[in-house]
Amino acid sequence: MGDSNIVNITCRNMRSWGRQALSGRWSTAVLGTLLLTALTALPVLFISFLFDIDSLGYISDLYTLLISGPLSLGYIMFILAIFRRKNTSPMEIFNGFERFGRALGLFIVMNIFILLWSLLFIIPGIIASYRYALAFYIMADHPEMSILESIEASKRLMWGNKWKLFCLHLSFIGWILLTILTAGIGYFWLLPYITATTVGFYEVANGNLKPHYPKLTPEAEDRENQITQ
Repeated sequence: MGDSNIVNITCRNMRSWGRQALSGRWSTAVLGTLLLTALTALPVLFISFLFDIDSLGYISDLYTLLISGPLSLGYIMFILAIFRRKNTSPMEIFNGFERFGRALGLFIVMNIFILLWSLLFIIPGIIASYRYALAFYIMADHPEMSILESIEASKRLMWGNKWKLFCLHLSFIGWILLTILTAGIGYFWLLPYITATTVGFYEVANGNLKPHYPKLTPEAEDRENQITQ
């Protein structure tokens, strides 16, 4: 992969890209998020009925460690397909397990690096998390890349773009508050929305997408202003 493109698109327009990508496919995205949540949470609940409380922590932590990488990769592959208007289904989330070793390794190595930077102070840890933020997106597009190659490619794409992605994620604060007010139900719409928007960011950073987009309608601008104020 080449060097990064500086992302100068406004957060508002990138969020509009996310909504446009999900338009007509919200039900598919929500079902995929439900499946992701079920695969993450239900087995842990099931384990709690089989083992005593002392053993549960170790077993559930091991389960979470083993599935987090493949599920993260599979979910990103799923949302990438939606953003690119390709045929897909929630079952694509399982495709991450076809690259189980690399996905698990990437998850572990990324978290080790972030932890080491966090030992210096919380801010270097946050910066590191954004430095590696696109590694799974890159692995989804480039299965031939190794773990370290994916991380290095993310570092190149995020050069000059870390603050922009941080601001983009921060701009969802209103939607996050709505999710809390709906007792977490809104999460099943929020996660694909944030991920699809991040896909748009990734596509601009890697040069696949040029910033040609329509202006928001006055009604859409009013909704955005209300939710982000």
